[in-house]
Amino acid sequence: MQRREFLAALSLLGAQLAACRSNAPLMAAPASGHPRLLVSAEEWASLGARRKADPDLDRFADLLLARARKDLSLPVLERKLEGRRLLSVSREFIRRTLEWAFAYRITGESAFLERARREMLNIAAFSEWNPDHYLDVAEMTTGLAIGYDWLFDALQPAERSILRRAIVDKGIAQARQGHKTFRMTNNWNQVCIGGMVLGALAVQEDEPALAADLLAAAQKEIFTGLDAYKPDGAYPEGPGYWSYGTSYSVLLIAALRSASMADWGILAAPGFIRSAEFYAHSIGPSGKHFNFADGNEGQELPSPIVYLARELGQPALLEAKREMIRKNQGVSERFAPLSILWWPEARRGTPPPTSFIGQGPQPLALWRSAWGDTNALYFAIKGGGAAHNHAHMDAGSFVLELDGLRWAKDLGMQDYYSLESRGIDLWNMKQDSPRWQVFRLGAEAHNTLTVAGKPHKASAMASLTQVNAREVLIDLAPVLGLPQATRRVRFADASVELDDKIADAPAGTEIRWAMCTEAEIRIEGNTAILSQRGKTLHVRFSGQGIQLSVTDVSAARMDYDLPNPNTRQLLASAPVAANGSWHQTVRFSRA
Repeated sequence: MQRREFLAALSLLGAQLAACRSNAPLMAAPASGHPRLLVSAEEWASLGARRKADPDLDRFADLLLARARKDLSLPVLERKLEGRRLLSVSREFIRRTLEWAFAYRITGESAFLERARREMLNIAAFSEWNPDHYLDVAEMTTGLAIGYDWLFDALQPAERSILRRAIVDKGIAQARQGHKTFRMTNNWNQVCIGGMVLGALAVQEDEPALAADLLAAAQKEIFTGLDAYKPDGAYPEGPGYWSYGTSYSVLLIAALRSASMADWGILAAPGFIRSAEFYAHSIGPSGKHFNFADGNEGQELPSPIVYLARELGQPALLEAKREMIRKNQGVSERFAPLSILWWPEARRGTPPPTSFIGQGPQPLALWRSAWGDTNALYFAIKGGGAAHNHAHMDAGSFVLELDGLRWAKDLGMQDYYSLESRGIDLWNMKQDSPRWQVFRLGAEAHNTLTVAGKPHKASAMASLTQVNAREVLIDLAPVLGLPQATRRVRFADASVELDDKIADAPAGTEIRWAMCTEAEIRIEGNTAILSQRGKTLHVRFSGQGIQLSVTDVSAARMDYDLPNPNTRQLLASAPVAANGSWHQTVRFSRA
């Protein structure tokens, strides 16, 4: 399937979904019988046959069952906050409950039922689920709602009553008329709405009025959070947070469908379904993410990419996930049972296009020379900047892979609690915020330009213009505080060229070009030769008065910074010429 055909298919699907949106009933008649959430009876019943037909799916299920058996000896969770959050407890509760409930339904072994029952009653007995940080409530409600539903017939009436009361009193009753998180424009909207709706649908037959009120409030605000996907799926908080927010939007879609309702038009939201393509492109041939903003390199096996690949009829979007399964990875993800139950039929699919260029708050471009080749050339770069939720001062920053290795890397996020516990005002996004003093978050740590050692402009954003399928132009002038500053990228199957130009700048101003890498670096004239694991990458510089150097950034700079093991920066510095210009071209290639 060519790119034009792929996008046409997305557009057609969106139109079909939108057509039914206005006529979608808010709520079907109260459902009877369990299980009914997220997974159809057919999906449960067909799993055995689908496992026989797909070795990767069979391996995935076996890995999860083995993990479920190993986890039987875990002690029950404690209500222990980390700073202001109970979130790690909520997420671990989801992981355990879905894992054991799935294992019980697949094997019928009572040990899995007993362990899930014990964990659910333990959570229900918590005094509350930390409503001051409502994500914790939403995720706890999600886990209990699914466990209650999937194990309903195996639980005693008194146990069902206890769990139902917890879902209501500690979860959904707090959002009966909506909740302030429903009006947020980031993933909080998706997670809190998704969790509350799951809770409401789980107890719908016993609490029909409460469920109806909550669903009305949720439907009213659902598109507030979905605006992040506009216009074409480039999720502004990065692929890691794409997994988080989109997980709950997909949970909501599946929950509504399982309750005999339409999906409220969520799949037809601008950019939403195409974001699956963005996510697939964000994973390089090495298996690492383009981890801009608050993200990490390592990939997970998130359930929404499985669900959306099935919706699109594009199983090729899961190729990186199949590789994870073959390496015995992926079972630690808390919604792993849903990925197994939603797994599409194994069939040969046409690879997606080899490039993705998207606009939105954090515009970006991602290219690879081929799919299915671990040695392929991969380059990803972004515009945007710090003026967005979870953002870093990373306008113009890039990552590069070749021969299965990441040569230019993003250091990624730093754990929030490690900073908050030291008094860092982490969520202050103003220019003078302590947030930008954290090394990994500021401009100095990213693969971009800085001027006279100054941070980027926190309120400014860099636009990205597509010149053609393999060339983009990023306007860095706003974030650098200069009249004219651009970064042009040209991608070819065997090389990448960065062309940086500055004009009308103060003469003598020092311009710094930087790239983080784990490779060893040898400088020969205006060429840096990088080496790791027996492979080499040549980085050739041309420009006025370029001085190349290497700086070790592995050690923490301040007591609140984390170290960056085995990491160094390749730097190129030069002053602005007397006429106010600065120009540098960098070419990356094997030789």
